[in-house]
Amino acid sequence: MRNYLIMLFSFTTMLAHAQNAVGPDTKKLVQDAIAKDYEYRNQKLESSKTTEDIKKAKETYLPRVNALGGYAYLNNKLLIDLPTLNVPLVNYPLFAGDKTFKTHTNLEIGALNAQMVLFSGLQVPYGTKALMMKQQAEEHMAEAKRRDIAQDVLTTVDQIALLKQSKILLDESEKRLEKEILRVNKAIANGLAIPYDRKRIEVAKYQLASKQEEYDGKRALLYSRLSMLTGHSEQELSELDVELQPWIVEEKEAGNVEDRPEVKALNAGIQATDFQIKMQRAKVLPQVVALGSLSYANLHGLKTETSFTSPITQKPLELNADKVRMNPGWVLGVGIKWDIFTGLSRTRDLNKLYIDRQIAENRQKDINEKLDLLKEKSLIEYRMAKKQVELKNSERELSKSTLEIATKSYIQGLIPVSERLATETSYQQAQLDYLQAVFNQRKAAIDYLKAGGNFSVESL
Repeated sequence: MRNYLIMLFSFTTMLAHAQNAVGPDTKKLVQDAIAKDYEYRNQKLESSKTTEDIKKAKETYLPRVNALGGYAYLNNKLLIDLPTLNVPLVNYPLFAGDKTFKTHTNLEIGALNAQMVLFSGLQVPYGTKALMMKQQAEEHMAEAKRRDIAQDVLTTVDQIALLKQSKILLDESEKRLEKEILRVNKAIANGLAIPYDRKRIEVAKYQLASKQEEYDGKRALLYSRLSMLTGHSEQELSELDVELQPWIVEEKEAGNVEDRPEVKALNAGIQATDFQIKMQRAKVLPQVVALGSLSYANLHGLKTETSFTSPITQKPLELNADKVRMNPGWVLGVGIKWDIFTGLSRTRDLNKLYIDRQIAENRQKDINEKLDLLKEKSLIEYRMAKKQVELKNSERELSKSTLEIATKSYIQGLIPVSERLATETSYQQAQLDYLQAVFNQRKAAIDYLKAGGNFSVESL
């Protein structure tokens, strides 16, 4: 009855502390690890790039303005054959045969052009929505990465807590063995024990020392890993005070696989493909653009030599001008671009998008089936781990009671030292088995919540 009450009290306490399964210090480490993780940073940067693409797509309707200015020296030779024209009175044939014109001039030009899309043929709306869905998929994948980081940190912290509590057990056992050595030495001096009993205790001490060495190695490795994950020094992390407590989860809290960020990302990807398909279909529509231009041109030092001769002077005619200026002129209008036939390229692009969508749907069905199976598997493992905690807790309390009885019996000389040491070893193992069961149960709880999409950093 005593053992039953102890077990009941312990399990009730375990349930009471279940809500505090993750302490504030551990939550802070999770946040720091997320902030440090380079892969997560890159995923967020990819999402930022998509944000810029969305802005760029929306800015398609903004006017585009460009200015053009330049200077050029022109040297042209023009060959013209015009119908011959006889000049009355003098009977002079004008434009007879091929005539050559040579022009030399300096040209200065300037222009200001503007263009603005009025109707994009629905390319901008559908393209923007496709990019928004793409960004949602990227955000969901970043959230999945956050959860992986959180799980990694929690598992590492739990391993450290497991080691720390194991160390406490080892230290307690060492203290008890020290007392036993003193008691045996005194008994040997009084002729109540033999040196063999002391040797047995010393062997037990060496076994404890071996476990201490194993503890030190595992401890160094775990702190090094946690330091890499969080960016904190091992000295800071050594001050972390955590204790293993069962993580009790109501089975209805597990959620649905549709809530997993990986599934949400896949759904968003399918929606993005749908909008891309609509965008391709809409390419049959024309695009409407408003146009505007303001231009200026100036010719100076114009000299044109012709092959015509003056009927009076019999010298070649020349057309010269110091300046020819075209005052700023403007143009306003609306233009339409309509791709009536694109050589079936649009059809090929559509077919590829249909195939991509089918691939995504197949992947979605495959993942959903596997995740449903994973959730069921995680639930079974969680139930088993939870039951193991109860059983190992009962075994631990029974071993503790047995150790107390064995210690009293040994002091009274009712059992040999070998039996007393065997009881000590059994108690140590029972304590370690219980701690390991709690560790396994916490890991199973996280896996179960994660399988159902209900594990998140905010819910810790």
